[in-house]
Amino acid sequence: MELRFADPVTNHVGYMHASAQFALAEISSGDYLGQQFPQWRDRVVAVVRRAEIKYSRPVAADLTAYVHIDEDEQQRFLRQLENRGRALISVNVELKERQGELATQAVYQWFVQSRLVV
Repeated sequence: MELRFADPVTNHVGYMHASAQFALAEISSGDYLGQQFPQWRDRVVAVVRRAEIKYSRPVAADLTAYVHIDEDEQQRFLRQLENRGRALISVNVELKERQGELATQAVYQWFVQSRLVV
């Protein structure tokens, strides 16, 4: 996902607002989670439980989100979800400018629970 640098996302000093970066990273993490586990899309409820974010420097350019889940984390998550019907998973996000310069790093911990079938 990308976020264009424009007036609606700038703060009082002319840089991209921290909340806009937070939203891009959070939305990207949730979208990635859905892409990685399409078999669970209609079978679970997922909500962010915790977020950790580090802003490296002021941003005055378009940002692109790069998202990944560690392989061990992914396997642990799937086992726990299958066995217990709920699990936590951490999704890592890096926001970079077009030149590849890192602007923001974040980790979103998602709580995922199976929906009850009635």
